[in-house]
Amino acid sequence: AGLDPAGVVSEAVVLYTSGTTSKPRGVRLSVTNVASNLSAMLRFTVPWTPADRLGQILPLTHSFGLSMALLALARDVPIVMLGSGPPSRGLASAFDLHEVTIFACVPYFLRLMALRGLRLGTDFAHDLRLLFFAGGGVSDADLAALAPDYGGEVYLMYGFTEATARVAVRRMGDGAVTDSVGLPLPGTYVDIVSADGVVQPVGSEGFIRVSSACLMLGYLGQPARTPGSAFVTTDLGVLDTCGNLSITGRDVERMNFRGNRLSVVSVEAAVIQIPAVLDARLTPDSRAEDAQCTLRVIPRADAPLDVLRREIIRTVTPKGLIREITFVEELERTRSGKPIRRGATNGALR
Repeated sequence: AGLDPAGVVSEAVVLYTSGTTSKPRGVRLSVTNVASNLSAMLRFTVPWTPADRLGQILPLTHSFGLSMALLALARDVPIVMLGSGPPSRGLASAFDLHEVTIFACVPYFLRLMALRGLRLGTDFAHDLRLLFFAGGGVSDADLAALAPDYGGEVYLMYGFTEATARVAVRRMGDGAVTDSVGLPLPGTYVDIVSADGVVQPVGSEGFIRVSSACLMLGYLGQPARTPGSAFVTTDLGVLDTCGNLSITGRDVERMNFRGNRLSVVSVEAAVIQIPAVLDARLTPDSRAEDAQCTLRVIPRADAPLDVLRREIIRTVTPKGLIREITFVEELERTRSGKPIRRGATNGALR
Protein backbone atom coordinates (compact mmCIF):
# COMPACT_ATOMS: atom_id res chain seq x y z
CA ALA A 1 0.00 0.00 0.00
CA GLY A 2 1.04 3.61 -0.49
CA LEU A 3 0.77 5.82 -3.56
CA ASP A 4 -0.45 4.53 -6.90
CA PRO A 5 1.15 5.77 -10.16
CA ALA A 6 -1.14 8.79 -10.16
CA GLY A 7 0.03 9.81 -6.69
CA VAL A 8 -3.22 8.79 -4.98
CA VAL A 9 -3.18 6.93 -1.67
CA SER A 10 -4.15 3.30 -2.21
CA GLU A 11 -5.71 0.89 0.23
CA ALA A 12 -3.89 -1.50 2.57
CA VAL A 13 -6.95 -3.68 2.96
CA VAL A 14 -10.57 -3.88 1.80
CA LEU A 15 -13.08 -5.09 4.39
CA TYR A 16 -16.71 -5.67 3.61
CA THR A 17 -19.35 -4.33 5.95
CA SER A 18 -21.53 -7.04 7.46
CA GLY A 19 -24.57 -6.01 5.46
CA THR A 20 -26.90 -6.40 8.45
CA THR A 21 -29.22 -3.67 7.22
CA SER A 22 -28.25 -3.14 3.57
CA LYS A 23 -26.20 -4.59 0.76
CA PRO A 24 -22.56 -5.16 1.88
CA ARG A 25 -20.00 -2.68 0.58
CA GLY A 26 -16.23 -2.88 0.41
CA VAL A 27 -14.51 -0.43 2.76
CA ARG A 28 -11.11 0.78 1.51
CA LEU A 29 -8.66 1.33 4.39
CA SER A 30 -5.20 2.84 4.03
CA VAL A 31 -2.02 2.13 5.99
CA THR A 32 -2.62 5.42 7.84
CA ASN A 33 -6.18 4.39 8.75
CA VAL A 34 -5.07 1.05 10.19
CA ALA A 35 -1.94 2.40 11.91
CA SER A 36 -3.84 5.29 13.49
CA ASN A 37 -6.51 3.01 14.94
CA LEU A 38 -3.94 0.49 16.18
CA SER A 39 -1.83 3.25 17.78
CA ALA A 40 -4.87 4.63 19.63
CA MET A 41 -5.78 1.18 20.97
CA LEU A 42 -2.20 0.57 22.10
CA ARG A 43 -2.25 3.84 24.03
CA PHE A 44 -5.63 3.20 25.64
CA THR A 45 -5.48 -0.47 26.69
CA VAL A 46 -3.32 -1.89 29.47
CA PRO A 47 -0.04 -3.58 28.47
CA TRP A 48 -0.06 -7.20 27.42
CA THR A 49 2.77 -9.53 28.49
CA PRO A 50 4.74 -12.33 26.79
CA ALA A 51 2.75 -14.78 28.93
CA ASP A 52 -0.57 -13.64 27.40
CA ARG A 53 -2.47 -15.57 24.72
CA LEU A 54 -5.21 -14.02 22.57
CA GLY A 55 -8.05 -16.44 21.88
CA GLN A 56 -9.46 -15.65 18.44
CA ILE A 57 -12.90 -16.70 17.20
CA LEU A 58 -13.68 -13.59 15.17
CA PRO A 59 -12.79 -13.88 11.46
CA LEU A 60 -9.95 -11.70 10.19
CA THR A 61 -12.30 -10.48 7.47
CA HIS A 62 -14.27 -8.73 10.23
CA SER A 63 -12.95 -5.34 11.41
CA PHE A 64 -13.18 -6.32 15.09
CA GLY A 65 -11.33 -9.59 14.47
CA LEU A 66 -8.63 -7.94 12.37
CA SER A 67 -8.08 -5.13 14.88
CA MET A 68 -7.62 -7.60 17.74
CA ALA A 69 -5.19 -9.72 15.72
CA LEU A 70 -3.13 -6.65 14.83
CA LEU A 71 -3.12 -5.58 18.47
CA ALA A 72 -1.69 -8.99 19.43
CA LEU A 73 0.95 -8.87 16.70
CA ALA A 74 1.99 -5.35 17.74
CA ARG A 75 2.53 -6.61 21.29
CA ASP A 76 4.22 -9.90 20.32
CA VAL A 77 1.40 -11.90 21.89
CA PRO A 78 0.61 -15.33 20.36
CA ILE A 79 -2.81 -15.78 18.75
CA VAL A 80 -4.70 -19.00 19.46
CA MET A 81 -7.18 -19.71 16.67
CA LEU A 82 -10.10 -21.29 18.54
CA GLY A 83 -12.24 -21.94 15.47
CA SER A 84 -15.53 -20.43 14.35
CA GLY A 85 -19.14 -21.54 14.44
CA PRO A 86 -21.55 -21.85 17.37
CA PRO A 87 -19.92 -22.03 20.81
CA SER A 88 -19.57 -25.56 22.19
CA ARG A 89 -18.11 -27.46 25.11
CA GLY A 90 -15.15 -28.36 22.90
CA LEU A 91 -14.50 -24.71 22.20
CA ALA A 92 -14.83 -23.89 25.90
CA SER A 93 -12.24 -26.53 26.83
CA ALA A 94 -9.81 -25.03 24.29
CA PHE A 95 -9.60 -21.85 26.40
CA ASP A 96 -7.97 -23.73 29.25
CA LEU A 97 -6.01 -26.13 27.05
CA HIS A 98 -4.25 -23.21 25.35
CA GLU A 99 -4.17 -20.96 28.46
CA VAL A 100 -6.04 -18.12 26.80
CA THR A 101 -5.75 -14.89 28.82
CA ILE A 102 -7.30 -12.37 26.38
CA PHE A 103 -10.55 -12.80 24.50
CA ALA A 104 -12.71 -10.66 22.23
CA CYS A 105 -16.31 -11.39 21.27
CA VAL A 106 -19.81 -10.01 20.98
CA PRO A 107 -22.18 -10.51 23.94
CA TYR A 108 -24.21 -12.98 21.88
CA PHE A 109 -21.35 -15.48 22.15
CA LEU A 110 -21.46 -15.49 25.97
CA ARG A 111 -25.26 -15.59 25.87
CA LEU A 112 -25.10 -18.83 23.86
CA MET A 113 -22.47 -20.20 26.24
CA ALA A 114 -24.75 -19.46 29.18
CA LEU A 115 -27.66 -21.22 27.44
CA ARG A 116 -25.41 -24.28 27.14
CA GLY A 117 -24.73 -24.18 30.89
CA LEU A 118 -21.20 -22.80 30.61
CA ARG A 119 -20.13 -19.79 32.64
CA LEU A 120 -17.04 -17.75 31.89
CA GLY A 121 -14.45 -17.97 34.66
CA THR A 122 -16.24 -20.86 36.40
CA ASP A 123 -16.70 -23.61 33.82
CA PHE A 124 -14.11 -22.42 31.30
CA ALA A 125 -11.50 -19.71 30.61
CA HIS A 126 -9.98 -19.86 34.09
CA ASP A 127 -6.83 -17.99 32.95
CA LEU A 128 -8.73 -15.13 31.29
CA ARG A 129 -7.76 -11.65 32.51
CA LEU A 130 -8.87 -9.30 29.69
CA LEU A 131 -12.27 -9.42 27.95
CA PHE A 132 -13.10 -7.20 24.96
CA PHE A 133 -16.70 -6.65 23.84
CA ALA A 134 -17.92 -4.96 20.69
CA GLY A 135 -20.20 -2.26 22.05
CA GLY A 136 -23.74 -0.96 21.72
CA GLY A 137 -26.71 -3.19 22.50
CA VAL A 138 -25.45 -4.50 25.85
CA SER A 139 -25.96 -2.98 29.30
CA ASP A 140 -23.86 -3.21 32.42
CA ALA A 141 -26.52 -5.50 33.89
CA ASP A 142 -26.32 -7.76 30.83
CA LEU A 143 -22.55 -8.07 31.20
CA ALA A 144 -22.84 -8.87 34.90
CA ALA A 145 -25.42 -11.56 34.17
CA LEU A 146 -23.41 -13.08 31.31
CA ALA A 147 -20.16 -13.33 33.27
CA PRO A 148 -21.04 -13.20 36.98
CA ASP A 149 -17.90 -15.04 38.11
CA TYR A 150 -15.39 -13.34 35.84
CA GLY A 151 -12.99 -11.19 37.87
CA GLY A 152 -10.76 -9.74 35.17
CA GLU A 153 -10.91 -6.47 33.26
CA VAL A 154 -13.59 -5.69 30.69
CA TYR A 155 -13.40 -3.30 27.74
CA LEU A 156 -16.66 -2.30 26.08
CA MET A 157 -16.11 -0.88 22.61
CA TYR A 158 -18.06 0.87 19.88
CA GLY A 159 -16.96 1.14 16.29
CA PHE A 160 -17.69 0.39 12.65
CA THR A 161 -15.74 -0.83 9.63
CA GLU A 162 -15.58 2.62 7.99
CA ALA A 163 -13.55 3.81 11.00
CA THR A 164 -11.13 0.83 10.87
CA ALA A 165 -12.93 -0.81 13.83
CA ARG A 166 -12.87 1.15 17.10
CA VAL A 167 -14.22 4.64 17.77
CA ALA A 168 -14.89 4.72 21.53
CA VAL A 169 -13.72 2.44 24.33
CA ARG A 170 -14.78 2.13 27.95
CA ARG A 171 -12.64 0.36 30.50
CA MET A 172 -15.23 -0.93 32.95
CA GLY A 173 -14.74 0.61 36.37
CA ASP A 174 -13.04 3.76 35.05
CA GLY A 175 -15.87 6.03 36.20
CA ALA A 176 -17.65 6.34 32.85
CA VAL A 177 -21.42 6.64 33.00
CA THR A 178 -23.35 3.36 33.29
CA ASP A 179 -24.27 1.66 29.99
CA SER A 180 -22.02 3.97 27.94
CA VAL A 181 -19.17 2.97 25.63
CA GLY A 182 -16.89 5.56 27.18
CA LEU A 183 -14.78 8.24 25.54
CA PRO A 184 -13.61 8.48 21.94
CA LEU A 185 -10.15 7.06 21.29
CA PRO A 186 -7.19 9.46 21.10
CA GLY A 187 -7.31 11.30 17.78
CA THR A 188 -11.04 10.67 17.27
CA TYR A 189 -13.75 13.30 17.65
CA VAL A 190 -17.42 12.39 18.07
CA ASP A 191 -20.48 14.62 18.06
CA ILE A 192 -24.22 14.09 17.69
CA VAL A 193 -26.15 15.61 14.78
CA SER A 194 -29.73 15.75 13.56
CA ALA A 195 -30.90 14.24 10.28
CA ASP A 196 -30.06 17.55 8.54
CA GLY A 197 -26.58 17.78 10.11
CA VAL A 198 -27.23 20.23 12.97
CA VAL A 199 -25.10 19.55 16.05
CA GLN A 200 -27.27 18.50 18.99
CA PRO A 201 -26.83 19.68 22.58
CA VAL A 202 -25.48 17.46 25.35
CA GLY A 203 -27.99 14.79 26.36
CA SER A 204 -29.96 14.92 23.10
CA GLU A 205 -30.26 11.88 20.85
CA GLY A 206 -29.14 12.04 17.24
CA PHE A 207 -26.89 10.45 14.64
CA ILE A 208 -23.30 9.70 15.64
CA ARG A 209 -20.79 11.69 13.57
CA VAL A 210 -17.09 10.85 13.64
CA SER A 211 -13.95 12.72 12.58
CA SER A 212 -10.71 10.73 12.67
CA ALA A 213 -7.58 9.73 10.79
CA CYS A 214 -9.01 6.19 11.08
CA LEU A 215 -11.82 6.96 8.62
CA MET A 216 -11.77 5.04 5.34
CA LEU A 217 -10.56 6.19 1.93
CA GLY A 218 -14.04 5.40 0.62
CA TYR A 219 -16.22 2.55 -0.59
CA LEU A 220 -14.93 0.19 -3.26
CA GLY A 221 -16.13 1.24 -6.71
CA GLN A 222 -17.33 4.65 -5.53
CA PRO A 223 -15.68 8.11 -5.49
CA ALA A 224 -13.09 8.60 -2.75
CA ARG A 225 -14.17 10.29 0.46
CA THR A 226 -12.99 13.90 0.86
CA PRO A 227 -9.89 13.77 3.14
CA GLY A 228 -10.61 15.20 6.57
CA SER A 229 -14.39 15.10 6.19
CA ALA A 230 -16.56 13.70 8.97
CA PHE A 231 -18.60 10.51 8.61
CA VAL A 232 -22.23 10.40 9.75
CA THR A 233 -23.39 6.94 10.79
CA THR A 234 -26.90 5.50 10.95
CA ASP A 235 -26.27 4.75 14.64
CA LEU A 236 -28.11 6.81 17.24
CA GLY A 237 -26.44 8.02 20.40
CA VAL A 238 -26.12 10.56 23.19
CA LEU A 239 -23.10 12.38 24.66
CA ASP A 240 -22.99 13.37 28.32
CA THR A 241 -21.27 16.44 29.79
CA CYS A 242 -18.00 14.50 30.17
CA GLY A 243 -17.99 13.34 26.55
CA ASN A 244 -18.99 9.74 27.23
CA LEU A 245 -20.92 8.17 24.36
CA SER A 246 -24.02 6.03 24.87
CA ILE A 247 -25.46 4.05 21.95
CA THR A 248 -29.24 4.23 21.84
CA GLY A 249 -29.91 2.23 18.68
CA ARG A 250 -29.91 2.40 14.91
CA ASP A 251 -32.23 4.51 12.82
CA VAL A 252 -33.21 1.42 10.82
CA GLU A 253 -34.14 -0.33 14.08
CA ARG A 254 -36.56 2.41 15.15
CA MET A 255 -40.23 2.60 14.16
CA ASN A 256 -43.35 4.61 14.93
CA PHE A 257 -46.39 2.67 16.11
CA ARG A 258 -49.59 4.30 17.31
CA GLY A 259 -47.84 7.37 18.66
CA ASN A 260 -44.94 5.45 20.19
CA ARG A 261 -41.31 5.69 19.04
CA LEU A 262 -40.14 2.08 19.44
CA SER A 263 -36.80 0.30 19.36
CA VAL A 264 -37.00 -3.06 17.59
CA VAL A 265 -34.00 -4.23 19.64
CA SER A 266 -35.69 -3.31 22.93
CA VAL A 267 -38.77 -5.34 22.02
CA GLU A 268 -36.56 -8.32 21.14
CA ALA A 269 -34.69 -7.95 24.44
CA ALA A 270 -37.98 -8.06 26.38
CA VAL A 271 -39.02 -11.26 24.60
CA ILE A 272 -35.62 -12.89 25.19
CA GLN A 273 -36.08 -12.35 28.94
CA ILE A 274 -38.88 -14.96 28.85
CA PRO A 275 -37.22 -18.16 30.18
CA ALA A 276 -38.58 -20.38 27.37
CA VAL A 277 -37.13 -18.12 24.62
CA LEU A 278 -33.62 -18.64 23.25
CA ASP A 279 -33.64 -15.84 20.68
CA ALA A 280 -36.06 -13.51 18.90
CA ARG A 281 -36.18 -11.31 15.81
CA LEU A 282 -38.81 -8.60 15.19
CA THR A 283 -39.39 -7.56 11.57
CA PRO A 284 -41.71 -4.65 10.66
CA ASP A 285 -43.95 -5.36 7.67
CA SER A 286 -42.83 -2.04 6.17
CA ARG A 287 -41.30 1.33 7.08
CA ALA A 288 -44.75 2.90 7.06
CA GLU A 289 -46.19 4.56 10.14
CA ASP A 290 -48.10 2.09 12.39
CA ALA A 291 -46.88 -0.96 10.46
CA GLN A 292 -47.32 -4.22 12.38
CA CYS A 293 -44.51 -6.73 12.82
CA THR A 294 -43.70 -10.40 12.49
CA LEU A 295 -41.89 -11.93 15.45
CA ARG A 296 -39.74 -15.00 14.88
CA VAL A 297 -38.75 -16.89 18.02
CA ILE A 298 -36.40 -19.77 18.81
CA PRO A 299 -38.10 -21.62 21.70
CA ARG A 300 -36.53 -24.03 24.13
CA ALA A 301 -37.02 -27.62 23.00
CA ASP A 302 -39.42 -28.45 25.83
CA ALA A 303 -41.48 -25.24 25.63
CA PRO A 304 -45.26 -25.64 25.05
CA LEU A 305 -45.67 -23.32 22.07
CA ASP A 306 -49.29 -22.31 22.70
CA VAL A 307 -48.44 -21.27 26.26
CA LEU A 308 -45.31 -19.46 25.09
CA ARG A 309 -47.25 -17.61 22.39
CA ARG A 310 -49.68 -16.26 25.00
CA GLU A 311 -46.84 -15.20 27.28
CA ILE A 312 -45.14 -13.31 24.45
CA ILE A 313 -48.37 -11.47 23.63
CA ARG A 314 -48.72 -10.47 27.30
CA THR A 315 -45.08 -9.27 27.39
CA VAL A 316 -44.86 -7.12 24.27
CA THR A 317 -46.07 -3.53 24.39
CA PRO A 318 -47.76 -1.64 22.89
CA LYS A 319 -50.50 -4.15 22.23
CA GLY A 320 -51.23 -4.86 18.60
CA LEU A 321 -47.61 -4.40 17.52
CA ILE A 322 -47.16 -8.08 16.61
CA ARG A 323 -49.21 -9.35 13.69
CA GLU A 324 -47.79 -12.88 13.70
CA ILE A 325 -45.54 -15.05 15.89
CA THR A 326 -43.56 -17.80 14.15
CA PHE A 327 -41.43 -20.36 15.97
CA VAL A 328 -38.23 -21.27 14.11
CA GLU A 329 -35.12 -23.40 14.61
CA GLU A 330 -32.57 -20.66 13.88
CA LEU A 331 -32.20 -16.96 13.10
CA GLU A 332 -29.75 -15.36 10.69
CA ARG A 333 -26.61 -13.83 12.16
CA THR A 334 -23.25 -12.81 10.80
CA ARG A 335 -20.16 -14.83 11.79
CA SER A 336 -19.48 -12.26 14.51
CA GLY A 337 -22.99 -12.66 15.96
CA LYS A 338 -24.77 -9.56 14.68
CA PRO A 339 -28.40 -10.09 13.66
CA ILE A 340 -29.12 -10.01 9.93
CA ARG A 341 -32.30 -8.07 9.27
CA ARG A 342 -32.52 -8.26 5.49
CA GLY A 343 -35.76 -10.20 5.14
CA ALA A 344 -34.24 -13.71 5.16
CA THR A 345 -36.52 -16.55 6.24
CA ASN A 346 -36.13 -19.83 8.10
CA GLY A 347 -38.18 -22.99 8.23
CA ALA A 348 -40.93 -22.55 10.77
CA LEU A 349 -41.70 -25.02 13.53
CA ARG A 350 -45.32 -23.94 13.64
